Amino acid sequence: MNRPLRLVLSGLVTGLGGGLVSLGGGTLLIPLLTEWLDMTPFQARGTALAAAFFTSVSGAIGYGLHGSVDWRTLLWTGIPALICAPLVARLSAPWSQERLRRAFGVVVLLGAFALLLKDDAHRGFASDWPLAWMIWVGSIAGAVAGAVGVSGGPVLAPLFVLGLGMPQALAQGSSLAARLPAIIGGVAENQREGNIHWRALPWLAAGIVTGTWGGSLIALYLPEHGLRILFALLLVLLGLHEIFGRPFHPQHRHRAHGTYP
Repeated sequence: MNRPLRLVLSGLVTGLGGGLVSLGGGTLLIPLLTEWLDMTPFQARGTALAAAFFTSVSGAIGYGLHGSVDWRTLLWTGIPALICAPLVARLSAPWSQERLRRAFGVVVLLGAFALLLKDDAHRGFASDWPLAWMIWVGSIAGAVAGAVGVSGGPVLAPLFVLGLGMPQALAQGSSLAARLPAIIGGVAENQREGNIHWRALPWLAAGIVTGTWGGSLIALYLPEHGLRILFALLLVLLGLHEIFGRPFHPQHRHRAHGTYP
């Protein structure tokens, strides 16, 4: 299979995950880029972050057209994430990546179990102070993004559901919008470091936009309880992968920047 087709299919899988359950970007695309397209982890993370812009925009529009985005999160969650992500990235540079991944896996598992136990009538324990909660959530999401390289759905959506009592579809749509500022800031930093394969982006974007629109439409018509259970189960798989999965090492891949379309 030629490389452009692999990129389109990788984008399609990422878009479906982003649109259906707000899991794409680093969660799905980084493993595809490293294992299927022979990028180093740093190249994959930079390229996946740039590609996440398309997931975020197309997903937010898809959910937003159906009234399933709380646009306040773009400011009150997105800006704190934008500020915290680069600060934590610099502070965590000497830390063990394996330990960080495992800690992230534990956090994701806790969020998944909380969602599985959530009562449908749950109002959200932070409903009386939503702006403060959104700022705190943005700070946590930015810290996770800076330390581990994965943000968005695994962190934002569960905290929106549990803290604000958002329906699952609204939480997923809002998390897609809220990650935009951090994505833009991350893309600028990765471009400075030369970790983005810009020629791969048109192929990835073609699959991502198609998959995100399809996934978001499916999610909006799924029952609330079923969508939340599906999201929680996928978080369980992600958490277990982060805790027990094989870590990626930069020395495993050595392709030059110019080999990607």
